[in-house]
Amino acid sequence: MDTPIKKIILATDFSNTSKEASHHALLLAKIYGAELTILHVFDTGAWNTPSHYYVTTEGYNLAESQDEIRQRGKDSLIKLADSIDLEVDTIFTEGDPGHEVIRVAEELDAGLIVLGTHGYSGWKRFAIGSVAEFVTKYAPCAVLTIRPKGEEKRREERRED
Repeated sequence: MDTPIKKIILATDFSNTSKEASHHALLLAKIYGAELTILHVFDTGAWNTPSHYYVTTEGYNLAESQDEIRQRGKDSLIKLADSIDLEVDTIFTEGDPGHEVIRVAEELDAGLIVLGTHGYSGWKRFAIGSVAEFVTKYAPCAVLTIRPKGEEKRREERRED
């Protein structure tokens, strides 16, 4: 019997939530015997600054060129791929993260997209947007979103208030 999931895309922004999503993507790839592709979309956004996950212990150097920042993202992608106990492909692309995840999923004929969700709500969700929500709405395949650890406990605490 053919498995419906032959290709899995792990979309990452290198956050802790994305790291948690990588564990799920790896497990599912092993269970299904699926190809795993790790995707990172380099998005400088409206303020022309990189994702805060690119910031090193030395901080973010405003004089650093976009090429240097871009290379740091590529290096992070390679480091993540090397840390995974499976042969994986990597894709580093640029543009709007939601649109790029959808484009790559269509291009690869993916069966599943795995990504973390930061669980933003209210003003922060409006201002930053929700890549996970966009991907879930427009994906050409199944999507598994992983919430931050401890999110369920925070939700229960808010209900009690």
